[in-house]
Amino acid sequence: MIPTKHPKLLILLVASLCYASCTTYKPFYAKSERDWKKANNPDSLTLDYTVFLVGDVGNPSLGEQEPTLKLMESQLYQIDTVFSNGKRDTVIKKTSSKKDVAIFLGDNIYEFGLPEVDASDRGEKEKKIIEQMRIVKDFAGKKIFIPGNHDWNKSRPGGLASIKRQEEFVENYLDSTDVFLPSNGCGGPVEIQMNNNLVVIVIDSEWWLTKYSKSNRYEQGCTSTTKEQLIAQVKDIVLRNKGKNIVLTEHHPLFSNGKHGGYYTFTDYMFPLTLVRDNLFIPLPVIGSIYPLLRQYGLSNQDLSNKDYQQLKNSLLAVLQDQKNVVIATGHEHALQLTKYKDLNHIISGAGSKNSALFKGNGALFGHGTKGFSRLNYYKNGQCWVEFWEPIGDGSKGELVYRAPLYSLPASKQDVKEENLINYSDSTKIMAVGEQYKASSVKRAIFGEHYRSVWATPIKIPYLELTSFAGGLTPLQLGGGNQTTSLRMMGKDGNQYQFRTVNKDPSALLPDGFTNTFADEFVQDQISSAHPFGALAVPGLANAVKVFHANPKLVYMPYSTLLGPYLQEVGGKVGIIEIRPDEDLSQFKSFGYTKNAVSTETMYEKLKEDNDNEVDQKSFLTARLFDMLIGDWDRHEDQWRWAEFEKDKKITYKPIPRDRDQVFTKFDGLLPKLIKGMIPDIQSFEKEIKDPAELSIAARNLDRNLLNQLSYPDWIKIAQTMQSQLTDSVIINSVKQMPPAAYQLTGELIIEKLKLRRNNLEKTAISYYKTLAKEVTISGSDKYEFLEINRTEDETIVNMYKVKKDGEKDGLIYTRNFDNQLTREINIYLLGEKDSLVIKGESKLPIKLRIVGGKGKDYLADEAKNGRTLLFDTPDNNFKDGSNTKIVKSESDWVNDYQPEGFKYDKKSLSINADFKNAKDGISIGLVHSIKHYGFRKQPYSYEQKASLLHSLQSRAYFAKYKSTFYSLLANKLDLVLDAKYAGPAYSFNYYGIGNSTTNINDEVDFYRVKSEVLTSSIFIQYQLSDHIKFGIGPGFDFTKILTRTEPTFLAAQNSTYTNPGRFATLKSYFNMSFVDNELAPKTGFKWNNSINYFNEINGEKDKFVHISSVVTTYGTPNIAFPVNFALRFGAETNIGNYKFYQANQIGNNHYLRGFRNQRFAGRTTYFANSEMRIPVSSFRNYIFTGDFGAYAFYDIAKVSSNIAENNNWHQGYGPGIWVNLYNKALLSLGYGFSKEGKVISFSTGFRF
Repeated sequence: MIPTKHPKLLILLVASLCYASCTTYKPFYAKSERDWKKANNPDSLTLDYTVFLVGDVGNPSLGEQEPTLKLMESQLYQIDTVFSNGKRDTVIKKTSSKKDVAIFLGDNIYEFGLPEVDASDRGEKEKKIIEQMRIVKDFAGKKIFIPGNHDWNKSRPGGLASIKRQEEFVENYLDSTDVFLPSNGCGGPVEIQMNNNLVVIVIDSEWWLTKYSKSNRYEQGCTSTTKEQLIAQVKDIVLRNKGKNIVLTEHHPLFSNGKHGGYYTFTDYMFPLTLVRDNLFIPLPVIGSIYPLLRQYGLSNQDLSNKDYQQLKNSLLAVLQDQKNVVIATGHEHALQLTKYKDLNHIISGAGSKNSALFKGNGALFGHGTKGFSRLNYYKNGQCWVEFWEPIGDGSKGELVYRAPLYSLPASKQDVKEENLINYSDSTKIMAVGEQYKASSVKRAIFGEHYRSVWATPIKIPYLELTSFAGGLTPLQLGGGNQTTSLRMMGKDGNQYQFRTVNKDPSALLPDGFTNTFADEFVQDQISSAHPFGALAVPGLANAVKVFHANPKLVYMPYSTLLGPYLQEVGGKVGIIEIRPDEDLSQFKSFGYTKNAVSTETMYEKLKEDNDNEVDQKSFLTARLFDMLIGDWDRHEDQWRWAEFEKDKKITYKPIPRDRDQVFTKFDGLLPKLIKGMIPDIQSFEKEIKDPAELSIAARNLDRNLLNQLSYPDWIKIAQTMQSQLTDSVIINSVKQMPPAAYQLTGELIIEKLKLRRNNLEKTAISYYKTLAKEVTISGSDKYEFLEINRTEDETIVNMYKVKKDGEKDGLIYTRNFDNQLTREINIYLLGEKDSLVIKGESKLPIKLRIVGGKGKDYLADEAKNGRTLLFDTPDNNFKDGSNTKIVKSESDWVNDYQPEGFKYDKKSLSINADFKNAKDGISIGLVHSIKHYGFRKQPYSYEQKASLLHSLQSRAYFAKYKSTFYSLLANKLDLVLDAKYAGPAYSFNYYGIGNSTTNINDEVDFYRVKSEVLTSSIFIQYQLSDHIKFGIGPGFDFTKILTRTEPTFLAAQNSTYTNPGRFATLKSYFNMSFVDNELAPKTGFKWNNSINYFNEINGEKDKFVHISSVVTTYGTPNIAFPVNFALRFGAETNIGNYKFYQANQIGNNHYLRGFRNQRFAGRTTYFANSEMRIPVSSFRNYIFTGDFGAYAFYDIAKVSSNIAENNNWHQGYGPGIWVNLYNKALLSLGYGFSKEGKVISFSTGFRF
């Protein structure tokens, strides 16, 4: 018996208190570190230089100097005193070492960074950071300030402007332009060569985590524009600096025993508001545990449990965990901590002006919840030591609370020198570029013929002469996408070149769990579907149709130490070398002699800045039709650069396609054709372009944004012009640029296909024009525009004008006539400044218009007599709506944001599925069909639908399910959900009678089975409070028909009378929360599912009742060496009112009580608690399967209550089980339950809870 009426509250409270008792403000040391004072110390060594680390100093004492800063200042400088007339005088001289470094690790100004100049608290905030800068004002060494989340306006909107203000203020005060890093709101990484032996890498980790505006363009001074680039560049920096001391600094730690790591104190649980604001000591016992729990399970992106934070952590660890010479220095947590993860040393030094408690252990070597700072001491003999200092009193003195050696580098390093330089200028190598793609006839039939013969044929390839090509090449950095390895190099001719390997490694594209398996081998084998020398045929073809292009050369990269740290990555490999189309290309005719080539993102920004700027849409259409001609499906935004041509202050952009690795793709074979639906954008290069839209999936947003003004005749004319330019001789001569051996194998067939595709190019253009014309996107700029839309009987005419300062129209910048029968909707973004819109006219078939006003005060008038118009803008605008106008007013990004990359095609899938219901129905097999449709302003989709139909071969029953969710259909985050299920005629459940002590009088389980037909249907209005919390309510209909069985049954023996079939009108509701680290196999987190459902019988006895359910599930993994995971589920379900026997709440093998038969007990109310201890045993990896398997032990207790007077004992079930997790995608578990009634096997897909 549970000895309390409130077990949930008791368990939650006890767990919280026990957990909080393990946190402390006192110093703790791992067992191996407890005698650190007695260990060898470096006092006898010669100190070379020091890196001082302090973070979170944004709330210093402004009366007297902050103790941490005072102590640190005393160590930054050597303070000399002089004697005058034999008497000690005041200090007049401070000296510091130029080799030392002082790094402030973020959160330099609490709470919201540096406000605007005219803000009332500007002066106070300036003083906070001046207190920090004052101690390094005269410091001779390098000083660095990095931003934290508080500097980014506490991770809120406006953060970018806040850190830019802080950067300007810091650099003005310290009179230096390289002290606040990374600069201009970029993410980094910034590489600083401090001396011959020390490199500092600076990352702005808040740039990674923020959901709001940030700098991410090269033109803004950023070295990386994406998270993937940032990690790749960190890897490159570490690679180039092997053998040196490396300190990587960022604000957010990768390991923490504090609050951001999910460890809280008793105070945090009792007074949770102190986690939001200091000194809010309002007691909220028990309820107060909810906020820390939500934080532990990823609610805040400032905590390690958050999925974005985890992505940052895992990405950096993948690069750094095996680097002995790297120290990661962080702040964020207001404490001092040292953790060693594999070979990586990790420091938290975030206690500059605040302190907080830490959890003991968790792999940390040392931790202390005190104010203080740390220092890295580098000695002449190559040793690196860390010291942690705590100020005493006012900071005049300090205590060394921990010191330890981290690693040691060789005291002297000899440079690796090139052996005798070899002249490769006339050298060639004969080799096959992909001999591994040879295959038997059976494998070719199943996996595809592809271009295996070309890959496996020896080709004569010239060596790349690194000392003479482009005057001599110097390696700069690694690059490449998900498959390609590339090396960027600088030529002495002043241009950058890129070497790109011909062979690829697609393993990075595989989901977790599929590496080093048959899937890995399969995707690698499919590289043979690409023509290894296809890019060599492109220049001649592109030149004929006046499309800009590089001039690739096939080369063999020598295995030369001139490649430096990149020797292993590219040495001895075959690849393409070509000019890197970026910035000044004025020497090259094939790039139009442009003086500046920019990225797609920069081009978009320039279009947004000024409506005088434009893209040459006819040139872009020519380039895109050319892509379709050669079958190049990989044309996403980063595969383009844009050549600027400026005239009369107007910039016109022309496209520069790059990286032609995917031309002429041959995607054949049985298995590739079967999986084609999973990768619709890969289209085989055949004699006919089958689906231009599928071929253009990667370029879908570019096409919609940059081909939106061209008319149907424009498309026809450009296609016809290209057909005339691409003569047979042009095609033949271009393809002959491939190596002769490759041409002999595939050249004639490629020529034949190119000719046929050219002949059908007009048909291709017409098809794709109609695809794009269905839904059109038009955008203005941040300058004034006047938009005039006229609805007519057959057309909708859109004209956009520039506007002078006096409000008069200046010039037409956009015009197009839309066919009302072809175009379904037009989405127009007016963006910034004061814009005007007038809609006039009348049409029987009006096109849906969506107008997004954006920033600035706009005038939006719909004067059309009919039509479908939606206006989105901020509330302070001038609206004049018509009878068919819908206006949405809001300041939120959901209403006003412009997303140039927001269009997505639907995702559809049809798959075979199987399920096991029960022994009588056996295994059911069938089909599952799903659709995910993307729409305007809908997240994650406009709607998703899933329908399944399974059939039991054993009982001939059918099981059908249908569920659709229409996201934000009614309002933002207010969804419509349709849910229906049917089963029958099926042996759907067992019935032993009502009560907690019903007897099992017949060993034949079939005696208790009830055969029925069941239909349930509901319509919910669902509100998404967040990704983790959902609430829904709505009406429905339930139908249950109990089928008569010829053989004797328990139900028949009861002679019960009830209306059959039962028909119920329902009103159902739910409130669900889910905060788990992994849905498939949770290790930490919790779920709380609640429902209240009302049933009203509309025939028979007219029964009415309410069903209430509440279930809590928690997961925890203790911090011990032995890997074990605990799962606990508890809850209750009850009916209030009169209900049918089949609507009773049940417990049994498949309902909360293993060890008993399914639905063993039924009653008005059920109570249950389930526990599992899950132990991973081992991982396995072979050619077919990869995953983990383990064991578990379970213990369940449950009971039912009803109106029957009977015992109220808890039923108990227990037993062992095994589980297997395949590919991290499917988990199967098998249990063997014991109880007083016998033994029962339980099987489930996934854990039971």
